Amino acid sequence: MITTSDHDRSAGAIRVLLAVHGGEPAGWGLEARRILATWSAPSVRVLAVVNAPRPAFTSLLPAAARRHQAALRTWERLEEERLQQTLDDLTPLLPGTPGIAWIKDVHADPGRAVAEDAAAWRADIVLIGAAPPPGVFFAAVHERLIHHASCPVLVTPVAVTPRRRARVPAPVRRRARVAAGQEA
Repeated sequence: MITTSDHDRSAGAIRVLLAVHGGEPAGWGLEARRILATWSAPSVRVLAVVNAPRPAFTSLLPAAARRHQAALRTWERLEEERLQQTLDDLTPLLPGTPGIAWIKDVHADPGRAVAEDAAAWRADIVLIGAAPPPGVFFAAVHERLIHHASCPVLVTPVAVTPRRRARVPAPVRRRARVAAGQEA
């Protein structure tokens, strides 16, 4: 039995999950658009992952607990606003009108949250921007996604900034040439 979604897939339609986690490099939206243009009429879903850290809390005082909860809610709201700004910049660049879904990362692992959503939506491919890891002991979001995903993951690279050459003062260069026997 062939279902409508199977027929759409056989006709060349591809389901692309575009994961936005807030750590995307500058210019990532243009790169995502370029990649999406390689497919004819992809079905695009944008997934915004709210990943507000939840630091440990140890006070027994009710007033301190209320302030801590208020601070966490504010942190989450600010993270949502930041993601909304990214979505506002990204969605005009995408083909058609993509569906937008929001999830809150409750496991402190946005890569796993994206992988679970991709499996539930039955994405054919996940498109995500590379970002540096959040710390020494943590893997980057795209690395965790690759580890957990059940479908292919396309990672756009971080923009490479050219390295600056160190300036060596003239007297030091002259001494180096004399030491190498290039000057008399």
